[in-house]
Amino acid sequence: MPSTAQHSFLTPPALYRLAGSLTLLLLAAAIAYAPLLWVVGGLAAVAAGVLALRWPWLIWLLLALWVPLTSTLRLGPASATDLLLAAGVALWFVAGARRHTLPLTGSSVIRLALLFPAVLTLSLFFAVDLDEAVAEIIKWLQVPVLLLVVPAMLTLRRARWLAAALTGGAVLQAGIGLYQFLYSVGPDHFVILGRFMRASGVFDQPNPYGGFLGIALAASLSLTLWGWGELLRGSGQRRSLAGWALFYTGSTALIAGGLLASWSRGAWFGAAAGVTAVLMLRSRFAAAAATFALLALLLFGTVAPASLPQPLLQRLADLPAYWGLTDVLAQPVTDENFSVVERIAHWTAAQRMWERSPWLGVGAGNYAALYPTVRLPRWEEALGHAHNFYLNLLGESGLLGLAAWLALWAGIVVYGWRNAHPQGAPTPTSRWRAAAAIALLGIVAHLSVHNLVDNLFVRGNLVYTVLWLAVLAAQSDTLPDTPPNEVSA
Repeated sequence: MPSTAQHSFLTPPALYRLAGSLTLLLLAAAIAYAPLLWVVGGLAAVAAGVLALRWPWLIWLLLALWVPLTSTLRLGPASATDLLLAAGVALWFVAGARRHTLPLTGSSVIRLALLFPAVLTLSLFFAVDLDEAVAEIIKWLQVPVLLLVVPAMLTLRRARWLAAALTGGAVLQAGIGLYQFLYSVGPDHFVILGRFMRASGVFDQPNPYGGFLGIALAASLSLTLWGWGELLRGSGQRRSLAGWALFYTGSTALIAGGLLASWSRGAWFGAAAGVTAVLMLRSRFAAAAATFALLALLLFGTVAPASLPQPLLQRLADLPAYWGLTDVLAQPVTDENFSVVERIAHWTAAQRMWERSPWLGVGAGNYAALYPTVRLPRWEEALGHAHNFYLNLLGESGLLGLAAWLALWAGIVVYGWRNAHPQGAPTPTSRWRAAAAIALLGIVAHLSVHNLVDNLFVRGNLVYTVLWLAVLAAQSDTLPDTPPNEVSA
């Protein structure tokens, strides 16, 4: 009896009370002595950790909301995005171990996503900067990892929330960009129209920022059309559908405003391609109406050009130089043609790299390292990439690398096309999946066009794109051996 009384203090309820008391004491001490920002950050981190352990799939919502920001925060060689990806994989493993199953579903897209970094690995034999080469290969290895893990943690209901988080992340960036535009927040060389500032969000550069918003615009537009279509069809809960329709409508408008404020011509043309693809795939009537409106605008501009917005026309005036319609490299460099000449000079450097090693290139991620040996006179600074993804890829990984990437891109298009045109009688679920597939095809159209004048797979844009693909890859409404209370989460 004495020994029992002696150890009654160590019963689990008593230990829980002791742990709770110590936690409260530590929290009180932190509030009293630690900086408030540290306290708030610590509490947020603890809350996020508890939520992630209870519902592991929520980590992908966090990444979807903040991927542009987390991709700029670095801890040594890794970014915060890399750390969140690693945490997501770890949570997937822990959740699977708890259920005694680790469900994984392969696909042709995943196999092609593995083939591309495998081909990039061959270019290591020619790389002069192995660190950059390995970093580039790891970046592309994240694609198959995401496609294996994220859909395995998603139900269709969760996929809808992931799509909303991806859209919400773009809305946050659009809001930051519009603030920068209206209140002239940014470096002096971003000033436009005398009193505004080119929007760049947390990207620090308008072009990848515009590319990010262009990706989101195509997806948000597709889901906007889905929301209103379901509402007019009268299927499902009208209040919920009205909420989704209004959310995506407002998001599309804000994203379009941020995209315009980026003043990025490549992003504008990419967005035009993405929006056109969505409208054409969504409905013949929408495609016909958009085509008619465009033709009417062109006709009106021909008859009365002075009535069109002159700043926009001036911004587009030097586009013929990109396609070789003018010999821009032979012209004197001015403020007006500087960006065009700079891009074409870097395209030429990429072509020279490819000529050195046509089949395997000069090494993945090695454009900047080899640039001084192939650059044109007067253009001494390497910009990190060739401002043309296809030429950059051709120079770094040769014909084999370009072929592997085109195979991956074609596989994504085929996958999206099949899901955009499901067989059988349409259901609310199949219509949602079709909208997500059309969103993916609109994203592909944007990237295919915008990458002609830039390399958009920077600052988390690749992860952002793959998360949209993962939204479509969610297959079922339940997970294997998932507790009922977790299915409704």
